[in-house]
Amino acid sequence: MHRTPNARLPLAVTVVSVALAYAFFLEGYPALIYDAWGYYQLSEILRTKGLAAWPVEFRTYGYPLFLAAVSGFRSLSQETLRLAVFGAQLALYLATCAFLGRKVAAVFESESMGAWVFAIAALNPVLLLHTTEPLSDLLSAVLIELALLLSWRVKGEPPGVRTQIVRPLLAFFCAAAATEVRPANVAVVAALAAVWLVRAVRWRDLRPASAAAAIAGLIPPLLPQFFINYRVFGRVTPLIVQSLYRLQMQWGMGALKYGTLVIPGRSPFLTYVNPLYRGDPDPVSFLRHHPFRYLATLALHAFAMLDYDLPFTYITDLHPWYRWPLSLLTYAGIALALLGLALSVRRAILRRRLDESDFALGSIVLVGAAYLVLYLPVEVENRFGLTLVLLMTPLVVVGGAWLLEKRGRPLARRLAVAAAGAYVLASLSVSVWISGFQRNPYIPHHPANAQVMDPARAPARAGTPFAGSPSPAPPR
Repeated sequence: MHRTPNARLPLAVTVVSVALAYAFFLEGYPALIYDAWGYYQLSEILRTKGLAAWPVEFRTYGYPLFLAAVSGFRSLSQETLRLAVFGAQLALYLATCAFLGRKVAAVFESESMGAWVFAIAALNPVLLLHTTEPLSDLLSAVLIELALLLSWRVKGEPPGVRTQIVRPLLAFFCAAAATEVRPANVAVVAALAAVWLVRAVRWRDLRPASAAAAIAGLIPPLLPQFFINYRVFGRVTPLIVQSLYRLQMQWGMGALKYGTLVIPGRSPFLTYVNPLYRGDPDPVSFLRHHPFRYLATLALHAFAMLDYDLPFTYITDLHPWYRWPLSLLTYAGIALALLGLALSVRRAILRRRLDESDFALGSIVLVGAAYLVLYLPVEVENRFGLTLVLLMTPLVVVGGAWLLEKRGRPLARRLAVAAAGAYVLASLSVSVWISGFQRNPYIPHHPANAQVMDPARAPARAGTPFAGSPSPAPPR
């Protein structure tokens, strides 16, 4: 793991990554429907009428602005825009992977580890697959990752304007931008503030100007939404005016996760019914009356976020050939990440002193936990887990490097391999069990059935239709 990597490796990885992503692009649904269609319509409103014409209370401007920027603020066909967004998201993602590899190499003082992190991230099929979809999740994950990487400290780096001003400004700019892409990321902003506070206390290398820079970074991405909410809805808030979180928590009691089918003759609503639910009216009642069932429901939501049994957001095949290879790869990666986390905790305890690598891995856990906790109570979709998959990549490499070491402790390694194997088998079993609760009722004459056959007419998926939608959206 500590040998100098081949200089050609990044180029080879990039070429393979682009080829894989293009194959996924061809495999994905070829039209803009539901949420993707809604984002396209909002981007057209931004492009032609500006912020003051914003029509909905439950979406932020961030991702529609991204689509408009990708189009060059020109009118493009939906097919052309889909291709342009794929290219832009793939380029941003691979650039983020390269930055991640460089930061890991610097923080852990290992070029080899940085190369492995870059390769594993850039070749991750789950993340590459979602570069092809004009939805907010991949961009959200990239912005959160950039915010975290800008917060890491490199050993021996002298304090100065770059470390004390520029990096906190850019880190919080990315975090605020992630919030405007997906409002739930506001939890990440709080976690990032905690990360910088730990850094300030541990190394005392920050100044009051660093806090001012962080605030200055937060403000620009929030201002357009402030303007929209005040001008259009008479509210002073940088987030959405109408939150669906409480409703999503209600749905989360009765369902483990959901998906969207795009199969002719089938309802688009694919729901994994929660067998633990007993009809309580709200989550507090569920927790009070059935605490173990509700806690198990939350755990199953966490599992479902990272269970890519049907990885495309718009599902055209309920039994794809790649389900189990992709699932096994994902479960193995999570097992290695958990091993890497355990090793990192053990190392920090034994050292009794936080160094830069401990801080980096701890910041991953802190930001990832803040992100995860917000989604646990709601009815999840597996695309919600993309941020966690990207964040855990360095932990995967830490766990894998330890298993490949040839020095001492063979019994510990055998036990770790056995535990990882048990985790993978348990995950397979849980995934099969959850799949047994799939429900997809056919609803005769439901407008959504017609929309499946005519994607150009399909509106956004949220409970309230986007302005300009030709028919009511499927109610989630």
